[in-house]
Amino acid sequence: MMADDATVASRLAASLPATRWFAEKSSTIETVVLTERVALPGDAAIDLVMADVSVQGSQEPRGYVIAIGPQGDDAAGMPAFGCWLLDMVLSGRSLAAGRGTFVGHPTGGVERASAVIPSGAIRVRPIGGDASNTSLEVRSGSTGWIIKLLRRRRTGVQPEVEIGEFFAAASPWQETPRLCGWLEYATTDDRLSGGSTAIATVHELAPGHTTGWDRLVKLLTGGGGLAGHSGDEVLAIVAALGQTTGRMHRALAARPDLPAFAVEPAESAGQRAAATRMREHAAGVCVTLESRLPQLEPSIGRRLTAILAARSSLLNRFDELATLALPTANIRVHGDYHLGQVLVPERESTLRLPDRESKPLVIDFEGEPGRTLAERRAKTAAAKDVAGMCRSFDYLLRHVAKSTDRPYAAADLERLESCFLDAYREVAGGQAWWPADDKAASMLITVFKLDKAIYELAYELDNRPDWIDVPLSAIEEAVAHGTRDDRSPTA
Repeated sequence: MMADDATVASRLAASLPATRWFAEKSSTIETVVLTERVALPGDAAIDLVMADVSVQGSQEPRGYVIAIGPQGDDAAGMPAFGCWLLDMVLSGRSLAAGRGTFVGHPTGGVERASAVIPSGAIRVRPIGGDASNTSLEVRSGSTGWIIKLLRRRRTGVQPEVEIGEFFAAASPWQETPRLCGWLEYATTDDRLSGGSTAIATVHELAPGHTTGWDRLVKLLTGGGGLAGHSGDEVLAIVAALGQTTGRMHRALAARPDLPAFAVEPAESAGQRAAATRMREHAAGVCVTLESRLPQLEPSIGRRLTAILAARSSLLNRFDELATLALPTANIRVHGDYHLGQVLVPERESTLRLPDRESKPLVIDFEGEPGRTLAERRAKTAAAKDVAGMCRSFDYLLRHVAKSTDRPYAAADLERLESCFLDAYREVAGGQAWWPADDKAASMLITVFKLDKAIYELAYELDNRPDWIDVPLSAIEEAVAHGTRDDRSPTA
C-alpha cells in the first residue's frame, strides 16, 4: 500500500537534496506540498507526483515532477515507468488526475504505439545520470527512443517541444533526432498557476552515435592529447561540429513567416538591454558567492574573494556588448550548447560519409535549466551558442589534463576554438545574423563566454563542486584582462 501524501512529502524533503536534478541543493527545504498525485495503470505501483518545494530565501515555491515507487523511492528509472511514458506519448492517450490531465501528443507521422512496440519486447535503461533531468533509452527490436522526464514543472511553452516540432514539420534540416512527441500536463487549477506544461519528451534514438564529450575525451586521453596520434581525428570532429552548428543556425533563421522563429534586427536598445541583463545576472551571482564563502574550502574561497574584490572590473566587461556596433540580427538559438549536447559517430571513418547517420547530431534544445522559459525562448545573437561550445572545449581540455596528469595548455584551447570557428564561418559567413567583421565577432563571443562562465560558476557551486575550477579559471582570466585594460599608461 502506497504511503499517504504527508509521508511522501516528508520523504521527498529528506531525499531531494541528494538528487542530481534538484536545483536548490544549497538551500534548506522548508516545505514540500504535493499538488497532484495519480496512480499509473498497471501492476508496478508507481505514482506520478507534482510537488511544490519551498526553500529558505525563495519567495515562490518551485514545482517538480517525480515518479514515486512502491517503496517511496524515485521510480523514474523503472522500466514500467518508461514504458508508460512511451505508450502515453506515441498513442496520444490521456490520464485524468485530481486537478488536471496528462495528455500524450505524438508528432505528425509517428505511428501508434500499439503498432511499433511489441508486447513484452521492450528494454529500458537510464542514461546520462549527470543531468538536470532524467533520460531513458527505450528499445524494441531495431527501434529505439530517448525519453526525457523534465523534472522542473514550468507553465508555458517548452523550447525543446517548440523547436522539436519546428524541425519535425517546418524545416528540412535533419541533423537532430526527430521529436516523436511529448507528454503534457494541463490544469485550470489556480493553485497550480493554471495552463499547461510539457513534462516529458520522446525523440528517436540515434544508433551508432555517442556524445561529443565522450568521444573527444576518449580520443584525447588515449591518444596523447591534441599533439598525439588522435589529434587529427579530434580536429576533424571539431570542424564537423562547426559546420553542423552553422547549418543549425541557418535552419533556425530560415522561416520569416513564423513569428517565433523570424529573424529580428539587433537594435542598439536591444544590445543595451542584453548587456544589462548579463551585468545584473553577474551581480546576482556575486551576491550568492558572498553568502557561500564560509562553506567553501579555503583555496577556492580565497580565489572567489579576489574575484569579488574586482567585481567592478568584471561587471564592466559587459558594457562592451552595449557599445559594439553590430549590423547583425538575433535568432532563435540552442541556448545550452556544449559537447554533451551533440552526438557524433562512434567511428572516425564514418565522419566523412555524406549520409545523415555519419554527421554530428544536435540534441536537447531545452536551454539552460537555470533560466526562465521566456529567457530560453528569446532571440539573441548566434554567438551565444558559439561561445557555449568554446567554453565546452575549455572544460574538455581541463578534464583531460586532470585525468592524465598532462599539463593544461591554453594553446590547445586556441587551436580547438580556431578550428571550430573557421568551420562555422564557412556556413555562417554572409548571413545577417553573423558579424562580417571578425574582430567584432571575436568581441561578441568573448562577452558571451564570460556570461556563460559566470552561469557555469553558479551552476557548479550548487551541483558539481569538483568542477568549480573550470569556470573560475576563465573568470579569473577575464578579470585580469579587464584590470590590464583599466590601467593607465603610467601605471
